[in-house]
Amino acid sequence: MSSKFFFRVVFYLIISFALFSGNVFAEFLSVKTKSLILFEGPSSSTKKKFIVTEGYPLKVIVSLKDWKKVEDHLGKISWAQVKGLDQDRTVITLKSQAIIYNNPSKGAAKLAYIDKLVALNLLSSIVTDGWIKVKSTSVGVQGFIKIEEVWGI
Repeated sequence: MSSKFFFRVVFYLIISFALFSGNVFAEFLSVKTKSLILFEGPSSSTKKKFIVTEGYPLKVIVSLKDWKKVEDHLGKISWAQVKGLDQDRTVITLKSQAIIYNNPSKGAAKLAYIDKLVALNLLSSIVTDGWIKVKSTSVGVQGFIKIEEVWGI
C-alpha cells in the first residue's frame, strides 16, 4: 500500500468521523434576556412550552430568520425567538457540587463548588483531556471543569 493511498484513507476517515459524530458542528446559543418563553412552533401564537432564564444554553437544531428550533439539556425540543438569544456561550452544571478547579486536573486546587443547573460562562470551547475553561459570575471565579459535569459543549 502506498503512503499516498494510506494518507487519503486516513483523511476520509477523519472527515467522515467529523461529519457523522453528533456534536462536532453543534451550534449553541445562550438566553440573553432575564427570561425567554420557548414555544411549540416558530410563532408566538403557538403553545408556550417552557420558560428559561438568562444564561441558559440551548442547542440549535434548525435556524429560520426570526426563530431557532432548539434542544435543552433534557433533550426537549422547542422554538425560541432569535431576539432573545445570544452568541455568548454558556454551559450549565448537571450535578450538585460540580467543582471548578484552578487547573485542568483533579489534583489542582478547588476554587468553587457549583449547584446543579447553574449557568457558567464558557471561556473556551476547546476541550483538553476532558476539561473546559469556564467562569462563574455568581461566585466570581474562573477555572476548569470536567465536561461530564456540564451540558452545552
